[in-house]
Amino acid sequence: MTPRHFALIAITLLAGTCASQAQESEDLEGARFGSDDRNKTGPRYGASMGTVTVGDTQVYRLSMRPEIPLGKLGLAFDVELFIDESGDFSSRGWSFGTATETIDTILRKLYYVRYGQPGDELFVRVGALDRVTLGYGLVIDGYRNTLDYPGLKKTGVHFQMKSVAGSSIGLEGMVNNLQDLQQGGGLIGLRAFSRPMPKLEIGVTYVVDLDQYAGLLDRDDDGFPDAVDAFPEDRDLALDNDGDGVADDLDGDDDNDGVIDIDAASGLPADVIAGLRDLSAQSAGGFEVDEDVARRTPFNRDRVGRDPFGIAGIDVGYRLIDDEQLRLIAYGQLAVMIDDDDALDPAAADSQGVAPGNRKAEGFGIMAPGLWATFGPFDGRIEYRYFQDDFEAGYFDNLYELDRARIDVASGLATPKDAQLQRGESLSGVFGRLTTDVLGLVEASVDYQHLVGSENPRRQLHARGRVSPALLEAIPRLSHASAYYQKNHIGSRLDEDGTLGSEDGFFESTEDTFYGYEVGAEMASGVAVVWDTRFLFERGADGRLKRRRIMAIETVFNF
Repeated sequence: MTPRHFALIAITLLAGTCASQAQESEDLEGARFGSDDRNKTGPRYGASMGTVTVGDTQVYRLSMRPEIPLGKLGLAFDVELFIDESGDFSSRGWSFGTATETIDTILRKLYYVRYGQPGDELFVRVGALDRVTLGYGLVIDGYRNTLDYPGLKKTGVHFQMKSVAGSSIGLEGMVNNLQDLQQGGGLIGLRAFSRPMPKLEIGVTYVVDLDQYAGLLDRDDDGFPDAVDAFPEDRDLALDNDGDGVADDLDGDDDNDGVIDIDAASGLPADVIAGLRDLSAQSAGGFEVDEDVARRTPFNRDRVGRDPFGIAGIDVGYRLIDDEQLRLIAYGQLAVMIDDDDALDPAAADSQGVAPGNRKAEGFGIMAPGLWATFGPFDGRIEYRYFQDDFEAGYFDNLYELDRARIDVASGLATPKDAQLQRGESLSGVFGRLTTDVLGLVEASVDYQHLVGSENPRRQLHARGRVSPALLEAIPRLSHASAYYQKNHIGSRLDEDGTLGSEDGFFESTEDTFYGYEVGAEMASGVAVVWDTRFLFERGADGRLKRRRIMAIETVFNF
């Protein structure tokens, strides 16, 4: 073990020790940081060890998780070390070579920093974001930047201000990832609202993704996303067209047809190409050269411009009833897509590695009238929806970081989310959501959308549940348990085999399916084993659906 490794371990342990000297209390979500006991006071800090998914690989992870409450200020750190396949400590998350790497290294140590709580006069959170919604969710609904945590950490910002400088105007907003902003990307949302009457609230929302391609992971920052980069951690190497393990820059036969390449993309100097061509001509067929190499042109972010996309909306809500027994709100929201004309001719699309067929997304959506009622253990919404052309509700949702742009692994072409929309339809129907505490045993939420107007209805189903604290007390060793399921565009995607002209079944998995679970079992006082598993789906090169599992199995210690 080198001195650098000892230094990293020392920093990790020091961070945990410092946390033990904090005072006050903090309510932290989930099982990653402390227990789920809402009544605990005083400082907490802990540690974990176990395997987690990083990219497509399971690696061993050691983590110190101090929680520092300072009045309204709350800090939760996640100081980690990774052990690679060879048993050595990895430098992941500890790079200081450039200013960008240094900032990213520091930000990775934060799970979040928070001031206040949602609903306070001022609330600010920096770090991990979960279930961010602006307005009534027509534009951004349940967004999260923790989809690939802990393998991929994003440092976002979420804030709420009930009053700006003592005025009747309030603000709330979010930024998905400060690291994205450094590269000219980033998802930014802002909602301004006012209450001209005590029971009336009017809001204006604008959410924009400055560059949808910023969602494509590129660990070595060479322009080629990891999905098409055969060497995703080596900035000097990227493509391997024939998959023989030799980078194209070093391979004289990129299509593996047994003939040396001399085309313009071969990388050979012009005089060498000319000499090989002359040699082939003089050999009368005894020496072949390949000037028509079967080489694909995958997406490279450095070859394309930004592809922004935004949605603007206005919402109105009026409290019909607001007392301890019943709260009833009538509301409505209108939103309009704002897109640039990003269509490319076939030649330009091919040269840039962008899938053909993109065009300007247009349309608007209305959800009105809507009723939102809270009565006892029940919290429910029901609303009428009308969508024109390409519009899609909750465009920026909890799967957005995956959907911002997708790579077809067979062709290497990229498709931003606005080009994946179901085009040119006018749809109408209903949406409903119900959240309740089922007999004091399970806290559950389910929502369903059913729109008609085309050959196939547009449907979506989301459900989530967690075992209640009361039931947990009755089950020995179980510290927490939760599960969730989501599927959008039900019945309008290809089946799991990718059969042309096929349609998926109601519960058949597609690219729009996301589900998972988290279970914690207490092994001893202050020690628990946590299983956190998430499942995502992508199309493989053969067109078949591939399930990607993001998993963490960790032993968590809370002191």
